[in-house]
Amino acid sequence: MKTDFKTWFASLPAVPGVIACGVRQANGKWGGFGDEKKFPAEKIEKVLKQFAELHEPLAADFYPRWTTWAFEYGQLRFVPRPDKWLLMLLVSPETEAAQNLDQLSEKFLALSAK
Repeated sequence: MKTDFKTWFASLPAVPGVIACGVRQANGKWGGFGDEKKFPAEKIEKVLKQFAELHEPLAADFYPRWTTWAFEYGQLRFVPRPDKWLLMLLVSPETEAAQNLDQLSEKFLALSAK
């Protein structure tokens, strides 16, 4: 991964309201951060893998910019890229992270990870 991508991704947990975040590379390797009690690494990995598997057949017909689920206690966003990298963000409502979810997603799409 390029340094600018690593630096940006490592800064995500510091954004107020980010509960968990993860990135899945095209080769299936992944990295992530989250509350170890509520969102341990295994859970982040599982969610990333499951969404990647769900998204792949959908992307053949149309390519959504991102997918967001809104819940009472937060939002879960997945941002797929054409190079098969995938970002997952779980954020609390009415926080800096929630207010800037689109900007965080756009940044991921713009950054080169290779």
